[in-house]
Amino acid sequence: MIIGVNGHDEIFSKVIPALTKLASQCKDSEGTWLLGGSCSLWLQDVSITATPNDIDVYVDMKDVEEIHTKLSGFALDEPYLDDTGLYHSCLSHYSLDELPMELVGGFEVRTEGAYYRTEVTDVLSSEAPQWKSGNIVISLMPLAHEFVFNILRNRPDRYLAIATIIRNHPAKHLPLLSNLLERNEWNAQYVSRMAEILDQPLLSGQWKECRNGHK
Repeated sequence: MIIGVNGHDEIFSKVIPALTKLASQCKDSEGTWLLGGSCSLWLQDVSITATPNDIDVYVDMKDVEEIHTKLSGFALDEPYLDDTGLYHSCLSHYSLDELPMELVGGFEVRTEGAYYRTEVTDVLSSEAPQWKSGNIVISLMPLAHEFVFNILRNRPDRYLAIATIIRNHPAKHLPLLSNLLERNEWNAQYVSRMAEILDQPLLSGQWKECRNGHK
């Protein structure tokens, strides 16, 4: 799905040039990358409280070096492994038109009741909507990922807004969400909470069937 830029020009007056530069630098990359965070949410019409002021790019660990090389002229540091609180990833930082950007490789989240890892190439990229401005096309992190990520970090301001979009278009988002539940580790409380927020009681039942099938 292609998302146009209509309605976003004013909001992204400082972000669009940076996104254009990002896409231009990485256009010939063999590595797969997705735009996430607040920029991605705005571009997918999720109602969030603040205008995006930074850029988050997600890649698999195997693609960190290539994407970093593409962006080396804007780099503020070299990629390094980071374990901070719930999160484990390989991080590096950049400045694109004075807008901060973070490259996040091999992103994982661990909580007391869940373990979630991003699989950009194998899982998320095939479901990624695309934002287009002129001849620039950027793949966006799917909302199913953004939903579970913000559930895990307890950001109701984000996951409730995302849930509104998912409830309005369940056929578009729920298959990937079910896949993320199947491929990662969750306790029953997390899954029940997601099912309740999305008004999808069958989600919990499907997860239980899948878990029992893997025993």
